[in-house]
Amino acid sequence: MDKKPRQKNHTASNEITCGVCMDLMPLVHDGIASADSQSAVKQHIRSCTACSALYGQKTTSAANTEQAFQKFRQQLRLFSILLMMLGICIGLALTAGIGMFYNSLIMPVIGVLGYAVFRRKAFLYIPVLLLLLHGIVNLIRLLFDADPLDAYSLLAFTVIYIALALAGTLIASLLYFAFRKENRYGKKE
Repeated sequence: MDKKPRQKNHTASNEITCGVCMDLMPLVHDGIASADSQSAVKQHIRSCTACSALYGQKTTSAANTEQAFQKFRQQLRLFSILLMMLGICIGLALTAGIGMFYNSLIMPVIGVLGYAVFRRKAFLYIPVLLLLLHGIVNLIRLLFDADPLDAYSLLAFTVIYIALALAGTLIASLLYFAFRKENRYGKKE
């Protein structure tokens, strides 16, 4: 019988092999490995340069992952702001037209996006933003002779849109509060 030579694992003065060390490294990095596993991995990487290098790469990878996540969150926030502004402009352009009633759907979504971006400050920022943008859209209509709203209609529609947007903001804040409480206190002890 022809026996193949076994592949040697690095076990000099360590109780674990390189394979076991590599299997345990993610658990040690995440902080969920037992104390014995942590000490075995740390003892092994002191004497094994290959595993030590691999262990150091995991730390760098975790830092890169955190940076990538922060960048993604910033991009998502910017996208939400742009989507909110686009929705407001479309909704305000629909005012006093055939599609005006779509604003009963658009404005609450604006409130939800506003809460996602600004949290509690959305209750202040959304009404101010709607008031300013509605005035700007009406001014643009006036400049281009596109049948601008009179002052009473402008104020009435703005108040209605603010109420709809604040309803969406309130719903989003209540859902956020409910799910946050459930995650915090819903765990069985």
